[in-house]
Amino acid sequence: MWSFVFIVIVALVVLYFSAKSKNNDTEIIIGQKKEVKKIGDRIQEVLDIEETEKKTEKEHRGIISEANKLVRGKRLKQAEKKYLSILIKDHKNSKAYLGLGNIYLEQEEYSGAAEAFKKVTELEPTNDIAFNNLGMALMKTKNYLEAVTAYEHAVALGSKLSHRYINLALAAEKAGETKKQISALEHAVSLEPDKTEYLVALSNVAISADDNSAAKKALEKLVEIEPGNLDAQRKLARLQGDS
Repeated sequence: MWSFVFIVIVALVVLYFSAKSKNNDTEIIIGQKKEVKKIGDRIQEVLDIEETEKKTEKEHRGIISEANKLVRGKRLKQAEKKYLSILIKDHKNSKAYLGLGNIYLEQEEYSGAAEAFKKVTELEPTNDIAFNNLGMALMKTKNYLEAVTAYEHAVALGSKLSHRYINLALAAEKAGETKKQISALEHAVSLEPDKTEYLVALSNVAISADDNSAAKKALEKLVEIEPGNLDAQRKLARLQGDS
């Protein structure tokens, strides 16, 4: 903003000296003075708009803070009204949409939650939480393929969180995307290699999909962690016998 004002001021100075060098031409000087006044008025107009926007933004931050406190206190209806009051004036306020989405998830209004989170992802394409929550809402509305896409965005933006890969694996299972399910489980295992439930899930899915390589790796790790796991030992022996 101030760089814009500086450029305009420089232009005014140039304009002034240009006019001064031609003081014998009264009409040009008068015309230039009028232009200077127009530019000055425009600068003031822009500054006034910026000041108003700052005040509005500060006001909205305060309302969102109040709404968030209401959510923590489980006063969801009051919080919803506050978020909506912001969106009536500012339909691009992503924090208000995110707050609404979380409320609708809590109230099991999954279609509304999906709509709110989708809006957040449009306004903030790098918001991994919004994509993850969108996936949760889409799973509840049985839009499994869309949920897979949402979770894929979530893991791409926050790839160090194993539970997001589990979410993706569950969505892929429902969508019939077995390869994506196995890949997601492998990522989860790579992040938490000692989590036996991940290894069990991976081995079972891989066996069902005839992916013996993935199944063996999972079972070998499982037997290493749990030497007394007879079920894992039998499955591993069977796979080794088939190879």
